[in-house]
Amino acid sequence: MMILGILVGGALGALSRYGVSVALNAWTASGPYASFPLGTLVVNVVGSFLLSFLANAGLATLLPPAVRVAIGTGFLGAMTTFSTLELETDTLLRGGEAGRAALYLLATLVLGYLAILLGRVAAAQLAVQR
Repeated sequence: MMILGILVGGALGALSRYGVSVALNAWTASGPYASFPLGTLVVNVVGSFLLSFLANAGLATLLPPAVRVAIGTGFLGAMTTFSTLELETDTLLRGGEAGRAALYLLATLVLGYLAILLGRVAAAQLAVQR
């Protein structure tokens, strides 16, 4: 059952990543950020928040292990895209866009970590309300 959960979660996470990337790339296609990988940045920040929230919200006692693995390893593992981050940074650098490459790396790391902190705070607030 755990493997099936990872498969289904992974498929949904990959589709989510693709959908967000397509939508944001279309949105920025004609502007000054046409070459900036906004979709990957967004899914990495959102994925960081969600993973932190799930890890800190005390869901271990509420969700069966197969569901936790399906969400964390499957969905969020497939949705967040660190390897894509690295490849897109290299593409920006090879395209002579060192400034955008640096902005992309810094924004991903800083915003991702802020999302981790926000997820922890949101989980703590949920625990207080219970």
